[in-house]
Order: sequence, then structure tokens, then C-alpha cells
Amino acid sequence: MPISDFYLKVTTLPLLQGVSAEQILHMQERGAFRIVSIEPEEGYIIRSGQHCNMLTMLMEGSLMCISKGNEWTLEEEIHAPAVIEEEALWNRSQTYNHTYRPLTNGRLLVADRSHTMQFLMHNEVFRMNLLTRMSSRIERQYESSISLETTDIQDKILKLIQRISYTQNWPKRLKIKMTTLAKLIDETRLNVSITLRQMQEAEMVVLTREHITFKHLPQ
Repeated sequence: MPISDFYLKVTTLPLLQGVSAEQILHMQERGAFRIVSIEPEEGYIIRSGQHCNMLTMLMEGSLMCISKGNEWTLEEEIHAPAVIEEEALWNRSQTYNHTYRPLTNGRLLVADRSHTMQFLMHNEVFRMNLLTRMSSRIERQYESSISLETTDIQDKILKLIQRISYTQNWPKRLKIKMTTLAKLIDETRLNVSITLRQMQEAEMVVLTREHITFKHLPQ
């Protein structure tokens, strides 16, 4: 890839926006970046619990992010440009919390932990981008963890989805039994079923056997 095209692609990535061409070129010359091609036939490219020893960024294509809980699975799409769970580099266990597989052909930009740490210490723009992203994620996690009392079943369902989601992307596909969903929001199975049918009529969700696709949040 010509360096000009490489620079344009790289600086669309959230963590590298604002970083100069000279700094990107310097990192490239040092072999700090590697480009890895991905395709759907590969299956899982990152698994939950896997050790994280590199910063992974999605330059092109789309991934499925899969989160698993007790008796439920949530699938969310991630589209380029994006950063893949950068907090896994810094958390105590240094492991991924989610599983990822390619939805389309694409390319990843990866940098090992040592190069990422050096870049973090010597590049203020990169450091600010990282801190901004991580603080925003912490803020969203805090807001979603706050239990706001409500008797509205639709609100309960949507608050649960926001709490278990990793991304802010829609749609989201939840694999769950109705009885499990009812238990999670402390409602009866009948009331949950009625509410989901109403949400389907309002074109907020699509219902199939043990799957609920949430198309968007209500305006």
C-alpha cells in the first residue's frame, strides 16, 4: 500500500486521529504496525478469555462482537474504522472479554504491547485519544449500571440491553429464552411476551425462535 494511502487509512482510526504523517511513517519504518487480512471463513479471530498482547484496530470491513452471559448471548456488529477492546491491554488480567469473528473481508492494523506503550509515552495526541475513549467507556458503563426504578416493561428490557451491550451500535441480536429474560427483569413470562409483541408491531424488534433483534432505541 502506498504510504499516502496508508496514512489516510490509519488516521481514520479513532486512536490515531490527529497523529502526524511523520509520526505514522516513523512507526511504520520501525515495524511497529502490521496489517493483517481477515475473511469470514476464518471463524473466530479473538476469543473471550484470550490473552491480549497487542493493540488491534479494524481498518476495513466488519466484525461480529459476541458477548456471553448466564443463559444468553448478545451479538453486535462493529464496522471500520474501529478499535477492538483496547482496554484489554491495560486491565489486570490482560484478557479479552468478548469474542470476535469477521462478517466481511477486511484488514486489521495491529501493534504489539511494547510499541503501543512507547507510542503512548511519547505521543500526546495518541495518549489523549486513548484517555478520551476509555473515560467515555467508563462513563457509559457507570450510567448503564445505575438502577433507575421503573415499572414499564419495555424500559426494563431496553435498560437490560444497554447494560449488557459492549458497543453503542444497532441492531443487536439477543439469543435468550423468554423465561430467562423475564427472570432478568423480574417480570412474568406472559408480560414480557406481550411487551415484545408490541415492540415488534412498533418495528423496534424482530422476533424469531429464542432470538430477539433490537433494531434501534426508541426516539
